[in-house]
Amino acid sequence: MALAKPWSSLAFRLALSYGGLMVLTMCIVLSVFYVQTVGVVRARLDKQAEIHLRRLMEHSIKYGPAALENEINQTLRDGVDTDTEIIILMHSDGTPIVGNADLLRTRRLTTMGVRELKVMRNGKVVTGRVGVAELPNGDLLAVGSDMQLQRDMEDLFGQASLLAALAALAMAVVGALVFRRVVDERAVDIRSTMARVAAGDLRQRIPTSGREDEFTLLNKDINTMLDRLEQLMEGIRHVSNTIAHNLRTPLTRILLRLRNAQQAPVAEQSATLAAVAQEVAELGVVFDKLLQIAEVESGASRKNFAPVDLKALLIDVLEFYQPLVEDSGGIMQLDTQGEPVALGDGDLIASAVANLVDNAIKYGAVPHSEHGCDVLLHAGMAHEHGAEGGAWGVEITVQDKGQGVDPQTMEHMTTRFYRADSDRQGYGLGLASVLAIVQLHGGRLSFHNLHPGLMARIWLPALAD
Repeated sequence: MALAKPWSSLAFRLALSYGGLMVLTMCIVLSVFYVQTVGVVRARLDKQAEIHLRRLMEHSIKYGPAALENEINQTLRDGVDTDTEIIILMHSDGTPIVGNADLLRTRRLTTMGVRELKVMRNGKVVTGRVGVAELPNGDLLAVGSDMQLQRDMEDLFGQASLLAALAALAMAVVGALVFRRVVDERAVDIRSTMARVAAGDLRQRIPTSGREDEFTLLNKDINTMLDRLEQLMEGIRHVSNTIAHNLRTPLTRILLRLRNAQQAPVAEQSATLAAVAQEVAELGVVFDKLLQIAEVESGASRKNFAPVDLKALLIDVLEFYQPLVEDSGGIMQLDTQGEPVALGDGDLIASAVANLVDNAIKYGAVPHSEHGCDVLLHAGMAHEHGAEGGAWGVEITVQDKGQGVDPQTMEHMTTRFYRADSDRQGYGLGLASVLAIVQLHGGRLSFHNLHPGLMARIWLPALAD
């Protein structure tokens, strides 16, 4: 469901905040530019007024008051800055003598230097930026320029700045709405897919585009999570069905034996009870193994992770199984390269290797041969290829010289309760336990036919420096 109010969208708020920040930045830049521009114009007017005032005063001192009046009249008629220049020669009380403007109110000027002064010029009241000085004979001389051009420029600049700010604000709002819509369109696939998944359809996946943007990467991560979730749920269903199927036969057998024991002579009841106890013990073993797998998959063992010396670990496994292999007429060897070390739980890794060795001993003997099973353990550094170029880590391999397995069997070897040979003893949980341990450590488990023999390979990430 789409968000009803734009402000309720995080994307809209972020985009609008960013747009507002850009508008604020633009206003600050325009303000600085405005102040600098007005300051330059005013400084230029002040400097021109001071230069013209100094020139006329020097002319008055050198040639006298009459020459000054002639110079003022000549300056007003030269056609230079006629529309902006202001020149007023007045008595000390403000009465005009000559010039092109009059004081707005006849009065004595007491402030000398550069100042703003309102005058009547060409029938209009204007504000001028003029320099005022007192002549040796007591008259006052005011020289400067009309500030109307500057004020027009200020008004024009202010209007342009206001329009630019309003346009930027409108673009920020529109941009925020567009950005919100784009994000909402990209997120709608996620929401609709997750809604269908929540309704129970675990096969749903989020469509991914060819663009490698943030949403595409997020969609891929979510799809990977959904793949894993579907696998776990399928595994739970499979385990539940398998447990129900596997328990039905022994429980039925136990029930029949107990019923028969009720009608059997006392001498036979003890044997029946012993058989029933054996059946119940085997069921207990199955549940213990399932609980061990569940504990590993929960990830609780990660708190016990520490550097594990794989060479020392395999030496312990070799010392434990070598007598058993040699008694059967086989040979067990160990080959290590360097000093492989992995981060993990040493007991769990040892349990995984032991399960692989057990399988090699059970199924790795050469058919119709008096020679026992040969087992080769190996550990060393290895590169694992992956989607992002792969990574370096450590590998442990358990290799036998048997007849290997067919591809169909290999696909199901790590499935719980799966047994390639139902005539042999076992519960079909050993390799499932190995897979859970390897996945807990962030590694990979694989099997490869070597012709002859089968190699089981565990790859674990290398210990970070």
